[in-house]
Amino acid sequence: MEPTIGISCLHFEWKGVQQAFQRCAEDFGFQVLELSTTSVRPEQYTQIRTLRHRYDLGLSLHAWTNILAGTPEDAVSVLEDIIDACRRMEATHLILHMGMYPDRAEGLARLRKIVESAVDTLLAANVVLCLENHYPFEYKGLNELGGIPEDVLTVLEGLPAEAVGFCLDYGHANMTKNCDQFLERVGHRLIYTHLADNMGEHDDHLSYGEGNIDWDSVFRQTADVGYSGPFIVEFPEKGGREHIDRCVEHIRRIYRERSQG
Repeated sequence: MEPTIGISCLHFEWKGVQQAFQRCAEDFGFQVLELSTTSVRPEQYTQIRTLRHRYDLGLSLHAWTNILAGTPEDAVSVLEDIIDACRRMEATHLILHMGMYPDRAEGLARLRKIVESAVDTLLAANVVLCLENHYPFEYKGLNELGGIPEDVLTVLEGLPAEAVGFCLDYGHANMTKNCDQFLERVGHRLIYTHLADNMGEHDDHLSYGEGNIDWDSVFRQTADVGYSGPFIVEFPEKGGREHIDRCVEHIRRIYRERSQG
């Protein structure tokens, strides 16, 4: 089983969307390009769709928004607009932070209703919403949802896997010290991952091997749940490719071992 590898456009150098696609496909040899709502404009969507086909890349979109900031009606409208952007670009995965809200239970209930309301739109657009785990709820008073498996399960359980799944950010899980719990409890809905290291306290986006994540352990646990990608690089190319290449080779080696019995 060959793992699928990709990279976030926020973590390598490019000028113009064509170069972003070219570098992902040809320089890195990856299969998926993750774009960000902060890095593309609506007038580029048609070009992006064309480039996706030209370079034969999978495409995802990372949404940078606090989905719980406004009214539920506003949130539904915002989410549907982002889904429509995915549809127009032919991005198949939409990565969403679960939002910030002062009351955890109330915030999760609101988010559940928002996501439920978007299921038909997601299915029609051929887009799967990837709910990303995040910081500890108490971290810097931000009240981020998604720091424990129960948060993610509260929102996605019972919703169709074709529309909603789980994005595991290994760096965030290192901050909450529960990566193994996420894989054990939510691994059956795992459809996307983010790769970045840290020292377990802040979201430093350190390069592979520069923090204290036990990558061999988490990669093997990830393989154990039957997941094979996308694995998306979310640490900087700046300073050279060595860390990216070592990380990717580590993933591929584990999956080669699995395929050989």
